[in-house]
Amino acid sequence: MAMKHPHDNIRVGAITFIYSVTKRGWVFPGLSVIRNPLKAQRLAEAINNKRGLYD
Repeated sequence: MAMKHPHDNIRVGAITFIYSVTKRGWVFPGLSVIRNPLKAQRLAEAINNKRGLYD
């Protein structure tokens, strides 16, 4: 599903980054926050691709 609003969750395959309104960014596993949507998308794709290697 494509992002329709700038603060939508980012989903790539089985990976979902939830947008946090209070932290104004996407929550990355490990509870760090990414504020750049392009960086969050690339990171989600990288994590999803790594998961495919081990499944």
